[in-house]
Amino acid sequence: MVDQHRWAALLEGWLALPGPRYARLGEALRKAIREGRLGARDPLPPERTLAALVGVSRTTVVTAYDALAAEGWIERRQGSGTRVAAAAPRRHRVLTLRTPAGGVAGDLDFTIAVPLLDDDQRAELASFGPDAFADAAYHPLGLPALRDALAARYCAEGLATRPEQIVVTTGAQQGISLAIAAFLRPRDACLIESPTFFGAIDALRAAGARLVGVPVGEEGVDPGQFASLLTARQPRLAFLTPTFQNPTGTVLPREARGQVGAALARTGVPLIEDDSLVDLSFGLVPPPRIAAAAPDAHVISIGSLSKLYWAGLRVGWMRVPDDLVPRLVQTKTLADFGSSIPSQQLAVRVIESLDRHIARRREAALPARDLLVGLLRHRLPMAEFRVPDGGQFLWVKLPTRNATGYTQVAAAHGVRVFPGAAMGVLPLEDSWLRLPFTLPVAVLPEAVDRMAAAWAEFASGDVRPRIATTNARRRN
Repeated sequence: MVDQHRWAALLEGWLALPGPRYARLGEALRKAIREGRLGARDPLPPERTLAALVGVSRTTVVTAYDALAAEGWIERRQGSGTRVAAAAPRRHRVLTLRTPAGGVAGDLDFTIAVPLLDDDQRAELASFGPDAFADAAYHPLGLPALRDALAARYCAEGLATRPEQIVVTTGAQQGISLAIAAFLRPRDACLIESPTFFGAIDALRAAGARLVGVPVGEEGVDPGQFASLLTARQPRLAFLTPTFQNPTGTVLPREARGQVGAALARTGVPLIEDDSLVDLSFGLVPPPRIAAAAPDAHVISIGSLSKLYWAGLRVGWMRVPDDLVPRLVQTKTLADFGSSIPSQQLAVRVIESLDRHIARRREAALPARDLLVGLLRHRLPMAEFRVPDGGQFLWVKLPTRNATGYTQVAAAHGVRVFPGAAMGVLPLEDSWLRLPFTLPVAVLPEAVDRMAAAWAEFASGDVRPRIATTNARRRN
């Protein structure tokens, strides 16, 4: 099965190259091989599949492939398809990340899900400015005042925590990456929900891990299936987002959390519990964390200010069980000697009134969710989704098996949307989109109008080269 999202990213910008279209396509493939994003013996898409993705004739793809084969870049064999040649020039292997990159100026972007600062928050941060430079020492595990404040919040929420168990990180993504580095070696297995956060998938792929998927249903993962996979596949690490899961918005029930925790305690497998969205509830009181439900399990709780306040601070943290502290302390210390002190000083002040900031985020997110729901029902009535009780995502199903292709059409209409299939660890029907409700409400109507126009064009079958068109827009 061709990973359409990966190939769309690999070939982005192909039409901006000189020459006829077959030559441009061929040069884009050469570039991907030279840069290491395509490796020796990697398969290339079948001719018809690639032609449909980039919006050209099959003849154009055949001509491009023939030229590359004649130059020794690729090999074509009857019955075994087209592959990168073993001797093709290449550099060190580089992943094609699932994590979205920056878009085109003027695009409305549904791919990045973080709140924007408002004027009041900017003024507040500016007033904190003198505090940001109060300490110049290294603090590999984090500023003591920040670790104290975070431990106190966990205790207030029912999870007994000492400051020594807190490791401050440069965002939640670094926390995930550090836990992966601490526990996994290449070819080790990690048990992970599917679909899930693309940043976790990319970090695991970069570590050379084998990803073992457990499906996410209407109430999260099935605890019995999770326990069976722990025993059968013997992973070295597991990853779950039990509360307002990214991207589905599901909440794992209390009883299921206890069963998952018991299985983890029985097997000794450490779990990354991503709590980044746990505070963004619209009335539902989530069950206690798995770390609280199963105190004997090795649960690493990951938190962040990115979804609650501002991603630009790059302040996250890990709450670590006592017996795992030495390993994660070593990993963090070797990574960077400690996160930014000015950012942590600002974070201390933010956390002093964090409940107020959380209330403001909810007050902003709930109207945005409801507006996006109404707009989709009016302008894209064929879309199916469940309205979540918290978090910041709609998990939207379209009546197509090529949602990745639709995202290319949408990009040409100036709206960036993320294909859900790219968030799958197990095979996932290419019918889904992840739509965060973090764009300002003032631009949501225009964003959905652009999506609707893109859908009308996509559904009609009158689709022009989408990878190409996106980059033509970038030049103009």
